[in-house]
Amino acid sequence: MNLYFRRVISPLMLIASLLILSQPLKANASDGLPETEKKPAVVLNELGFGSGYVWGSLNRKADNITVYPLFARVGFNMNRVVGIEGSKSTLQLALEPHVNVISGPQDGVEAGCGIGLRYFRKLASPVELFFEASFAPMFLSIDSVEQGKGGFNFLDQFGSGVQYRISPKTALFGGYRWRHISHAGLVDRSNMGINSNAIIAGVSWLY
Repeated sequence: MNLYFRRVISPLMLIASLLILSQPLKANASDGLPETEKKPAVVLNELGFGSGYVWGSLNRKADNITVYPLFARVGFNMNRVVGIEGSKSTLQLALEPHVNVISGPQDGVEAGCGIGLRYFRKLASPVELFFEASFAPMFLSIDSVEQGKGGFNFLDQFGSGVQYRISPKTALFGGYRWRHISHAGLVDRSNMGINSNAIIAGVSWLY
């Protein structure tokens, strides 16, 4: 567990900490309002879904693996929590349930739910650049040299991309993700890790 904390949880906490420390501490405009009129610190700001194409190697590179991801996104604006002001930057906490279809050399699925951070930076209206990191407890149905029998694993993802607003409340997004599957030594089987690359795209409804 300590190894997994150092490799996955710690980087996510570091990203959030740096964002907090980099922002000036200012009084909120709503501080003088009655308690019932204050805005919530965390608000829903996105519902979306996406898919893509994943490629990598399996069984010590003897076989190629292709994955077709299908995921939903539920995003929460964290700006008030970390003290980010203005409209150029947004820090989002995202939940991403997924069912990914694996094709060859074995057919199977990756099924789980990711949690992570996505940081948006407005380039020029209506385009925003984003960077993201997440981890997902999941079930991997296939057997492999790297991870042994199918079962519990984590899916770690790091990436970046672009979001394009086609209307004030609707956006298209696309990007690249680097993926790593392992179980962090939490179960008694092989744990050499499976690395892969992903191109993703989707649509979001913004709030």
